[in-house]
Amino acid sequence: MTKKRKRRRNIISAAESGTVLSPESTDFDAAEESFIRYCRIKNLAEKSVVYYRNVLRELRRLLMKQGITEPRQVTKEVFENCLLEKRDAGARDVTVEAYFRGWRAFFNWLYENGFVTVNPAAGVKIKSEQRIIETFTQSQIQKLLSAPDRNTFTGYRDYVIMLTLLDTGVRISELVRIETHHIRWKERTILIYGKGRKERLVPFQTTLERHLREYINIRGPLDHDFVFVNIDNSPIKIRTVQQNLSRYGAAAGIKDVRVSPHTFRHTFAKLYVMNGGDPFSLQKILGHTSLEIVRMYVNLFSVDIADQHRKYSPLERIKLDGKI
Repeated sequence: MTKKRKRRRNIISAAESGTVLSPESTDFDAAEESFIRYCRIKNLAEKSVVYYRNVLRELRRLLMKQGITEPRQVTKEVFENCLLEKRDAGARDVTVEAYFRGWRAFFNWLYENGFVTVNPAAGVKIKSEQRIIETFTQSQIQKLLSAPDRNTFTGYRDYVIMLTLLDTGVRISELVRIETHHIRWKERTILIYGKGRKERLVPFQTTLERHLREYINIRGPLDHDFVFVNIDNSPIKIRTVQQNLSRYGAAAGIKDVRVSPHTFRHTFAKLYVMNGGDPFSLQKILGHTSLEIVRMYVNLFSVDIADQHRKYSPLERIKLDGKI
């Protein structure tokens, strides 16, 4: 029986050709530095570069525990053992998945460039438990919006920040980078610089427009263009927004959901879907490169489960029929 043909790689590795092996094949330091250089050539954000350095540092620690010192020595079994070690140590699914993505990218690059003859990450898949996504209720939103003292600059600024998060679904890292010239008033869109240095235009509506205009007028001219600023007129920091929102959540008595910028983003997605928004436009607004996360929003929020349960609960239907 003849062996089934499969498409070969068009790159001949050093090991296959019988030539001297490259440093990337036998030295993790060399492999890591070459990979990081590749990431920089691709113009990945510094945050992404730091992420790869961190996950590769952990990978090397786990490999050394198995006696593995060279990239070419890593097999699929060894790779899977690293994942199991993280799980057995009590790492959350989302943490294991983050390590997995970084390790897989590294070995994919090694394999595609011929530094290893076998890709140990090929065919390895992990499944994370689907988490319940926390969102705000209408009542909680109203309480949060009522919390800031809108008679003060910082209070009104925080109120407008919450409105912006609710009406656009932008990430906190994107919000703090918004500059005045990014706002296109005529089209009612904001130019957002997202992950991977990708730009997108995010629309907003008349309520946010009114308050943004008023806030920027109060903010006045400064020696920089950042929209949201501290009391000393310096650009507001991510940590400041996070702390302020948490404080407003405590003042509003919200205890069953985390009051954070990302909860605002989830709430935007939920309300957008529940109000009839389609997944493709939601993907563009949120800046996701794939529909995977957007599909999750649609699956969770396209129907208000609690509302549907109230309508169709078998027990309640029996009660209405007068049988209990």
